[in-house]
Amino acid sequence: MSLLLAWNAAAARHHLLVVSGIGGTDEFNQRFANWAGSLYQSAIDAGIDPADIHLLSAQPVPQASARTRAADKATLLRAIDEIGASAGAGDTVFIVLIGHGNPRGDGALFNLAGPDISAAELAAKLAGFTEPTLVVVNTASASGPFVSALSGDNRIIITATSSGREYHAAIFGEYFVAALADAGADRDKDQRISMLEAFDYARREVRREFDSEKRLLTEHALLDDNGDGVGSLEPAELATDGGLANRTYLQQPRSLATGANAEVVAMLERKRDIEIAIGELKKRRESLSSNLYYDELEVLLVDLALLSRKIRTLE
Repeated sequence: MSLLLAWNAAAARHHLLVVSGIGGTDEFNQRFANWAGSLYQSAIDAGIDPADIHLLSAQPVPQASARTRAADKATLLRAIDEIGASAGAGDTVFIVLIGHGNPRGDGALFNLAGPDISAAELAAKLAGFTEPTLVVVNTASASGPFVSALSGDNRIIITATSSGREYHAAIFGEYFVAALADAGADRDKDQRISMLEAFDYARREVRREFDSEKRLLTEHALLDDNGDGVGSLEPAELATDGGLANRTYLQQPRSLATGANAEVVAMLERKRDIEIAIGELKKRRESLSSNLYYDELEVLLVDLALLSRKIRTLE
């Protein structure tokens, strides 16, 4: 408990960079600015310090007009430097790109005012982000190549499309942002929306919209969080991808510093340890016999279920 108290005295911080790129038309410009504004509000509601939120937009964002900077390449790179200077081990950095994209060779670009930024250029800029957990969500069309470019250890990469060939304007971003403010996306009812829950919600709603309009699905979202550079169409907690995303939230971690119940804080830390153990067990699956793997997995899953129930009861 003394170690827990010390850890909570310097609780992990969340940092958010939202980039609303050029829309090409007034309709898309306003749409992207609205999504950015909704995400900004969700971040405030999640307890992120406004000083740790960087908002770049080609259009004014009503929720945070005074804090909005230009959405151009130079400002984007400078904002990443600013976050890198303040983010440390244990922190989580979220970068959300809202807008249009297009393929270029075997890579892709995210469209900005002036020069666009490529997946390779963004990867080079983020190469030094090794200590914080890094979450990059590219909601643009043709965003699939950002997965292989940005993938790495302790990283969650989400794209609206599975390749650069899916170049029609994407709607994934609308529903991903909406998920972070919708209690209906909270499948495990822990009062937080994980990146996996937001991804699943958005993927489901995108398919529902296309089905309702009887249109062929033109975007297939990907999530990669195991560092292999290959995104999954259907990630899950115990699948190849999904474990890290399942325990990563936009909400600031509950801590003693924010007035959370000490018993709940201790249980949440234990819950996180179990989830990490499950992830480590998944990595060792090929080296274990089937019986041993499932025996160890069963113990962890039972512990996790019982602990989750206790946390819900206390809250």
